Parts: sequence; C-alpha cells; structure tokens
Amino acid sequence: MTVVGLVLAGGRAERLGYPKQLLPYRGMTLLEWVVKQVCRATALDQVLVVLRTGLVPWAEQHAWDCAILVPVDEPTNGCSASYRAGIARVAAAAEAVVVVPGDQVGVCPEVIDRLVGAWRQERTPLALVRYRGDVGHPLLFGRPLFEELMALRGDKAAWKLVDRRLHEALVLEVDGPAPGDIDTWADYWAVLGGDVEPVT
Repeated sequence: MTVVGLVLAGGRAERLGYPKQLLPYRGMTLLEWVVKQVCRATALDQVLVVLRTGLVPWAEQHAWDCAILVPVDEPTNGCSASYRAGIARVAAAAEAVVVVPGDQVGVCPEVIDRLVGAWRQERTPLALVRYRGDVGHPLLFGRPLFEELMALRGDKAAWKLVDRRLHEALVLEVDGPAPGDIDTWADYWAVLGGDVEPVT
C-alpha cells in the first residue's frame, strides 16, 4: 500500500506579494522546513514537492534527497493545478496521497504517521485530522478519489470534495491547534513570533 506525500507549493502567493516558499524560517526557507518535516514521516514511501516552474531552478540548488520536484505550469488555477500535477505523477503506483500545503510549518511528522497508520487499518477513501474541533492538514486521499481530485478546478476545490465525502472519512483526533496557512505578512510574523503550538 504505497502512500505518497504531496507538498503543495505551486501557487503565486498573490496576497503576500512575495514567493512565500522562500521566506526565512529557522535557518532555512519556509518550504525547506515543511519538506523536511514531511520527509521525517516514516509512514510515507515517497515525497513529492509540487512547485511552480519559475522556482524550480532555485529548488534544484538545495539538497532535498528525500523529495522529488514536480513542476506545475498553472499557478493561476490555485491548488487544484498542484493536485493534478502531483497525482498524475503517482497515480499508477500510489494507493493514497497525503497532502500538506507548503506553507504550513505547524504540520508535524508524528501526526502524518498516526494518520497513515490509522488509514492502513481501515482503508477509507478519505482520512483527515481534527484539531480540537477544526479539520486541518494533513489530508489523506485514497485511490478511489484520485479521479475526482484530478477533475478539480480553482482554489480550495479540494475542501469541497472533503465536505462531500466527510461521511466516509476516517477522522484522527489531535489535541492541538490546526496548522495555519501563511497568506499575509501578519501570518508570517505570527509564526516567527513562536505562535506555532506543538500538538499531541
């Protein structure tokens, strides 16, 4: 049961006005930090980083031995383009994908491992994490949902799929805050200020 991690970093960060993937964070870039956390998850068989084409030359200069870069040429189509690029790469072999946004520094490998471990027991089409009542990443999509994911268009489209399939989902309860996106400078300064609380 091959499970692949998809780090989605193919957007243009229009609200921030700067490639947030390149923002400094803990001695590296924000994207590097997220990729390293995802790569620490022992339950994943492979990790892909979906990145807009213009940032690939930068990314290739970094030693991400644990991850494979997948370029995406549709930054205006939101996260759905990143989903399509990533799933197209692994659809033939993967039984499930675990999706992590490239700006969510609060996602931790232990939660990924717990989610994948629970899914391997039940094999539901969808598995997700609920943090103190709030649903958040990582999200796990099984092979039965790959076709629906590939058909998505626009930003936040995957959440509409989650809403439709929530009754089928395996839910992992986690005592901690849901990881947040970094969409504005205020979000970034908050993260730098140490507001990322550990989860248990």
